[in-house]
Amino acid sequence: MEEDRLDRLSREWSEQRSDMDLSPWQVWGRVTRINDIFLSRLSRLLSQHDLNFKELQTLGALIVSGPPYEANPNKISRHNLLTSGGMTNALTRMEKKGLVTRRKDPSDGRAVIVTVTQKGLDTFDAIIIKENAIEHKLLDGIDNEERKSVAGVLRKILRNIDDDE
Repeated sequence: MEEDRLDRLSREWSEQRSDMDLSPWQVWGRVTRINDIFLSRLSRLLSQHDLNFKELQTLGALIVSGPPYEANPNKISRHNLLTSGGMTNALTRMEKKGLVTRRKDPSDGRAVIVTVTQKGLDTFDAIIIKENAIEHKLLDGIDNEERKSVAGVLRKILRNIDDDE
């Protein structure tokens, strides 16, 4: 198997710190690098639509809820891990762009309901197909069995460390 950047760095570090087990770095370094590459490519796509990743996640959280594509900000923030202040800022930006609307929740006068507009649906559809193409391109050379295997191992790691589970 061909070496990558992490193999070379691990070898160099192990020469300096032979007292340390660097095997976790073999995983976390690669996961981090893969995430950085994915987010960089996705950011280029999103910038073409004047969106950021959290705004895309917000649209996704609303759309996955099904028609009429609406939810309260608390439910949305569970999908994109934004604080209430961050959620408010994202929704304000998205409302100015015409991607969502907000209205008072008839069952709770202090709360709001966020709804995706047609422009928001169209924007999401234009992006999500291209995002899926990016994801496939990044996995070129990995067959379906290997993808299932990697996904299974990552699922196991996530279940062990994710506080939300």
